[in-house]
Amino acid sequence: IMSVALEIDHCIGHSSGPNCLHYHPNGENYIFCSGWNVGIGNLTDTHSQEFLRRHDDAITCLALSPSGKLIASGQRGTNSDIFVWDYDTKELVYSFEEHDYGVKYLAFSHDERMLISIGDDNDGKLIIWDLSNGCIVAASPKLHPGTTCVSFGGFVKDIKRRNTDLYQIVTGGADGMYYWQLNPYSGELGNVKVMGDARGSVSRNINAVKFSESEEWIYAATTSGDYLVASVKSRHIVHTVQAAKKGLPSLVAYRDGLITGGGDGSVKLFGEDNESYASTTLDGSVVSLSLSQDMLEVIAGTATGSIFRINLQTMNYIAVAESHTGSVIAVAFSTKYPDRFATASDDATVRVWDIVEYSNCSIGYPRSHQPSGSKPLCLGFSDIVVSGWDDGSIIAHDIDTGENLWFIERAHPGGVTAIRLSHNMRFLLSGGVGGEVRLWELRSRELISHLKEHTQKITDIAIFEDDTSALTSSKDRCIMRWDLREERRKYCYTQRMGGINSIAVSKDQTQIISMGQERKMCFWEPSTPAPVHEEIFGDNEEGLCLVRSNDGELLASGSSNGVIRIWSFETGAMLASVTAHSGNVSDITFSSDDRQVISTGLDGAISIW
Repeated sequence: IMSVALEIDHCIGHSSGPNCLHYHPNGENYIFCSGWNVGIGNLTDTHSQEFLRRHDDAITCLALSPSGKLIASGQRGTNSDIFVWDYDTKELVYSFEEHDYGVKYLAFSHDERMLISIGDDNDGKLIIWDLSNGCIVAASPKLHPGTTCVSFGGFVKDIKRRNTDLYQIVTGGADGMYYWQLNPYSGELGNVKVMGDARGSVSRNINAVKFSESEEWIYAATTSGDYLVASVKSRHIVHTVQAAKKGLPSLVAYRDGLITGGGDGSVKLFGEDNESYASTTLDGSVVSLSLSQDMLEVIAGTATGSIFRINLQTMNYIAVAESHTGSVIAVAFSTKYPDRFATASDDATVRVWDIVEYSNCSIGYPRSHQPSGSKPLCLGFSDIVVSGWDDGSIIAHDIDTGENLWFIERAHPGGVTAIRLSHNMRFLLSGGVGGEVRLWELRSRELISHLKEHTQKITDIAIFEDDTSALTSSKDRCIMRWDLREERRKYCYTQRMGGINSIAVSKDQTQIISMGQERKMCFWEPSTPAPVHEEIFGDNEEGLCLVRSNDGELLASGSSNGVIRIWSFETGAMLASVTAHSGNVSDITFSSDDRQVISTGLDGAISIW
């Protein structure tokens, strides 16, 4: 049996949420979250990546200690755990399990002795952890509703401006700002609301809070697009400064002022006088900002899935990484362009990527006439990118510009669930929610054939090498073989239980392989009504996607527990297995030379192996 190794080459995808991006003090790396994993990227070498895997649901927040020695990550879901990692060894230091439902925000104290965590509204807890022993120092079980962010601010000063033993903290959210003081020895924790003027005219929903470098002021970014400046001494708001349109998702203290990230894509520098003196504009709402230790640069994460590195002297920026912002539904390689692949996501984009540089070559968007919220469901890639959408449309995008080249409106009522381009690029086959299979001429986009024998959603299509026959699989438990010239069904293979999710055909076209809800991989031959060979998965695992290598020797599969496997086509033996995603593997494909496998997941990640 041949030897196959699966090693992660690169992962495209990061969570574009607040507090999910940090510039490491070493000046070379940045920390991000990708689905259920904590990622460590290199700012100058896109090929260099490491991942910390322990979470079993999506990571919602991330914190980096001031020295960069510790990383903390929190997640949503029933196991709303917080993990503290050692950056140098990449080993787990602590696992904290006190929160329920979800962790909203994490922050380290300036001396790295404390970690504070706040839960979501259903959890409602604020907990402060001692990082010397992993114990709880203090907790507030009834956090103010709508609290979204928290920040440490060094020690409380006495009347002579000397440090005391008390830590100062600020929280922000729908109910404004609250100033807290913690006695780490007694566990005493108290808070007071940061007030506006006597008339109460300053009422804001807070997105982010930070103490100034001097720790005498508190800055708060608001949903109104302005930031508030509050005095630590008086606990009163003294300034409101308009900074952006469409809200202010992020800010960071900088020298005697601050840097703001706007919902309009703006990044602005403000001085001690609260006047803006430099700015630039990025490609979307700036949801994360993190300052380099030398204060010469900031990295910014946007809601459109981009990470930028900004020079604060010139305000020039370069893209560090790009990604989808939602689940990635489909992936396809082109035989004509071996260095490129395409993906489709429920963020309503179709993207073409360079597999050498891992850069985004083009982005295709839905047509302006499509219903709001339309999403692609399937994908085909040759010298154009063709995608099927949930509103029933088929759209072709240019691979270099992302421009809409042509479309077929109402190709399938209820949505296009499968699509396949012919090898001669003269036609395409599409499948729909209702079980119909349709053949379209590419040049004219005219409907040539309508094949309707399936009774449920079409899940996959395979076209034979000579383009005269095709296979379709469906949730109705059937695999059908079609004669495309005569426009009729030739065979029907029926699985005993459960729908079929994906199919592949052998290179000599004598065997069919299927995978589905029966939790088996089945090998079929034309003359037999039942599978001639079966490979059984685990009890709680469903095979979701399947692809044959171009040389015909291997199969790759992805399943509902995030595992991808490589199989020998000849023997059916499993050659390699690895957990690739944090949930369902939505699609998988081989590169043109069969040296790489690309998998996509509902966790939003594109994994290149």
